[in-house]
Amino acid sequence: MTSDLQTKTKFYKLPIDIAPRRDLPAGAKIILAVIADRIGENDFCWPGVRTLSNDTGLCIPTIIESLARLEAKGFIKIDRQGNGRVNHYSLGTGSAQESLAVKKVKRSRKFSTTAKETLAEALKKVAHNQTDSLNQTNTLRQNSNEFRLAELLLNLILERKSDFRKPNLQMWTVHVERMIRLDKRTPERIEAVMRWCQRDSFWQANILSTAKLREKFDQLELKMKSTKQSEPTTAPLVRDKDGLTPRQRFAKKTGVPI
Repeated sequence: MTSDLQTKTKFYKLPIDIAPRRDLPAGAKIILAVIADRIGENDFCWPGVRTLSNDTGLCIPTIIESLARLEAKGFIKIDRQGNGRVNHYSLGTGSAQESLAVKKVKRSRKFSTTAKETLAEALKKVAHNQTDSLNQTNTLRQNSNEFRLAELLLNLILERKSDFRKPNLQMWTVHVERMIRLDKRTPERIEAVMRWCQRDSFWQANILSTAKLREKFDQLELKMKSTKQSEPTTAPLVRDKDGLTPRQRFAKKTGVPI
């Protein structure tokens, strides 16, 4: 029965160095295995979110979150085509060698000695390649508006609470990127709302992440605009060297009480 199952069932293969990772949820690992399996000779594939959901049994929000996590950690690269309607997926530096090594040898039922050696050598390089990939990803994100805004929110919070628990800035950056790409918010609008809410006595205690900022953005922006419109527009009183206003000077000269 076991041999029948092996001959009739298709298996997705996951690199052994990725399977035990605790920083990747099980859903992200499944998606990585499916993407690696779909990639052909052109080194990329383009399944839709619904296709990935059908292949994995995962819900669409989990698919989207897992893809963002895999991209942030450098396991995959996403080339967004047609204003984000079609995504081309390729393997990142950290996961490409071992996954492609599996794909090259999986077509044969029996691994040759050369194939085994190739796979073993590729797996030995995983940690080094993955570190390089993550460092490159972090460098790129640190030069972006998305990372700058995520870091700005953290700094504004730290000004009020120096022992605020340090968040995962990469995940904060993902939410800012979605605000810009999906919600069509400009970096300037995001920064203005961000600075305002961290000065507001009510909202500064409720907006403690970029995810919450994105969720409440419309409400925050409307409140910010209404607050500015309700601020008094009268010019400040001009006082003389004795500290008197024009009315007070008039009353002093004429003796008419004010």
